[in-house]
Amino acid sequence: MRRNITYAVWTMFAIVAVALAIRVVADEPAPTHQLTIYSGILRSVDLQARIITVDGSAVPQKFIVPTDAEIIVKDKPSGTLSDLKVSDGIQVEYTDDGDTHVAHRISILGLKVP
Repeated sequence: MRRNITYAVWTMFAIVAVALAIRVVADEPAPTHQLTIYSGILRSVDLQARIITVDGSAVPQKFIVPTDAEIIVKDKPSGTLSDLKVSDGIQVEYTDDGDTHVAHRISILGLKVP
């Protein structure tokens, strides 16, 4: 009899643990690393903060540019942030990290991506 009670208690404990684990997993938002494309006119480049502002809609967008971001410019196999000039037409491929746009590839419009 005592063995049946112990078994029932452990079974109930296991059911509650599984239910809590499922709830915790269900409450976590799925990571969104979907690549998005934004095109427009480069309005500003902050080399120190590594932030660019691109005007392609009613509200210009700011992008953080990590040091490993790919920058595609004319006449260079690999560009740098300082190669981008204000008023260039550019395309930014980025992901969102919370409220921050993080650029992964920046290319001048009209250039083909290798």
